[in-house]
Parts: sequence; structure tokens; C-alpha cells
Amino acid sequence: MTGLPYHHNWNPRFETSLGLKVKWFGRWGGDPEWSIPPSYLASDLICFFYLEQGRCRVEINGVSQPMLPGELVVLRGADVFSFTQESSLPQMSMSACLSFDRGGATNELMRLTYQRYYRLKDREGYERRFHETLEALDSQSEWRELHVTAAVFRWLAELQEALRPGVGPAEYSPATVHVVLAAQDWIKQRLNQNITISTWADACGLNADYFSRLYKAHTGQTPKGWLIETKLQRAARLLSGTGRTVEEVAEQSGFNCPFHLSRSFKRRFGIAPASYRRLHQIRGFAAD
Repeated sequence: MTGLPYHHNWNPRFETSLGLKVKWFGRWGGDPEWSIPPSYLASDLICFFYLEQGRCRVEINGVSQPMLPGELVVLRGADVFSFTQESSLPQMSMSACLSFDRGGATNELMRLTYQRYYRLKDREGYERRFHETLEALDSQSEWRELHVTAAVFRWLAELQEALRPGVGPAEYSPATVHVVLAAQDWIKQRLNQNITISTWADACGLNADYFSRLYKAHTGQTPKGWLIETKLQRAARLLSGTGRTVEEVAEQSGFNCPFHLSRSFKRRFGIAPASYRRLHQIRGFAAD
């Protein structure tokens, strides 16, 4: 019986090169001493950090954000980040650090436009899928590799469906993180000066439009928004930790006048600068 056709000898309906690399996939918490000091994320990785229980704060590329249970933060290659927590409410977190190479491109996930912070709608579903992946990683089956690959891709696929990232901006790359960090260092030395965004961009050797796009791609904030927040945070530290007058605090924080500081401060913190000082010094929250 020669010359018979081969059944299903067609072009593949689907095939892939499985370029998955899982650097870390785990659940951690319950330690009141836990923290992560300022660190770089390796340039070829992306990290998804999900807070299951407790309270913590993350800072990414100079932008600080509190986290509550059910929230997820996305870290991208070369980001500078740190984590702290409320010791009275030790965190329990689920985090995964990985890359997904496909079609010759290094970590395709880096090309996507993730927000920095998400609040997941289906917490139960996410936590269940994460635990299933942990179980696959702990498996002793002779088919462990297939079980782990299937579990990780299922977790990742469902996460992408929930986050729905788009195609990343051309401005983003691991190398340009350092441009943003250098820009922050430069402006922090000059917060008491009235510097425009154009002047700031010129000091970095960039035009203002590109600088603004680049800054937002890496921090999630415009340069103006980040600068105002940084000035207000300095003002808050000076008010609670020094005896300087509101007028002196305004000048040293880069506000044109005490009225400008008071208006911006009350909009941000919901309280006038003088009242903030009394409240925080009474509570013993004086800054370093």
C-alpha cells in the first residue's frame, strides 16, 4: 500500500518557540522586618508584584505609591525600585519576575504599555491561578516541565486579559531609565529654584516634548506633576521636622510665595501647612 496520502499533513494550525524564562515565582510575607532597599531590576526582566495582605509602599523611578490588598504593580527592566511596609500589618505578596522571548525579540513583554498600578477585579481568580502555578513548580512529576510551562502561560495569559496592555511607546527602553534618574538628581538639587520644564529638558540635552514623553513613559507622571509632588513632599518634611516658618518652607521648596504653597499643599494633603505642622509634631512624626 504505497503512495497513500498522510492524514493531517497540512501546515500547522499553531506553533511557537517557547522562550519563557522564569527568574522568580513565589509567595512571601509575614515578616515585620521585610523591605527591599533601592535596587535595579535586570534590564531583560519584567516583574508583577501583587499585594495579597497587609500594607506596603513602593517607589519606582522616584515616584512613591502606597499599596493595598488586591493591587498589583508592574516593574520593567532597569527600573529603580524599593519596597517598605507597615510593620504592624506585615505584607503577604505574590510576585513573578520573568521574560518571554519570541520571534528573536528579547522579552516581548517589555514592548507593552502597562500602567504602573492596577487594582485587580478578580482577586480570587488571580490568587487561585497563582497558587496553581506554585503547585506545578513544586511538582515532582516526570512531566514537570510541561506542567510548569502550561501553568505559567495560563497565569500570564489571564493576567494579560485582565491588564490589557497596548503596544509600548518608542520612548521606552531600559537605557533611557538612566536619563530619567539623572534628570531627577539634577532637579532635586535645585528644588528651591523656579525652573521651567524647558530649562530642565535643556539641562538633560533633550527637547521639551521628547523629555515629557520619556518622563511619563518611565514614571507614569508628567515632569510637571512629578516636580510639584516632589516639592510638596519636601515642604511636608520641612514642616514636620524643622522649625522653619511657612514662608521659609515655601522658599526652600521652590514655591513662589507662601500663598502658592498653602493652596497647593491643602489641595494635596487636605490641610493647611501650619495645621499639618501642629498635627505631625504632636504625633511625633517629625521627619529626619
